Amino acid sequence: MLAYLLGKPLFSGIAEKMDAKRGILLALMMYTIIAAWGYQLNSVIEFWFLAWMVAVVQGGSQALSRSLYASMSPASKSGEFFGLFGIMEKFSAILGPLLFSAAVMMFNSSRPAVLSLVAFFVIGGGILMTVNVEKGRRIAREEDARLLQPEMSA
Repeated sequence: MLAYLLGKPLFSGIAEKMDAKRGILLALMMYTIIAAWGYQLNSVIEFWFLAWMVAVVQGGSQALSRSLYASMSPASKSGEFFGLFGIMEKFSAILGPLLFSAAVMMFNSSRPAVLSLVAFFVIGGGILMTVNVEKGRRIAREEDARLLQPEMSA
């Protein structure tokens, strides 16, 4: 829990120096390194160190993800947007372990399954790189202006 809590201010500082999108991409790169290291894990100490690193990255990346998502969501529709965000989080909490378990069964080892996580990080990073954050923010502002402007009387 402490590592998770330390990740938020660490990544907050990173986001101030870069931006949230680059901070999330950095987190995905760190996850990739952690997964690659997990593939060749040799000791209990390494396991605990990697678990600590996952917690640090998790705390920061979740905070940055929510912040970036909120910045591109119209305030007037925040309930709808964060409802979708919550559903997708729950879906990933089911799909991730399911695919990990399938990889363990397919390879008869957890090592390749850990390495298979890299594909998710690379795909996620690739998708994120295509996101035009400024355009998303502009569209959110325009949507708010359209929805929140006083209705003209007839």
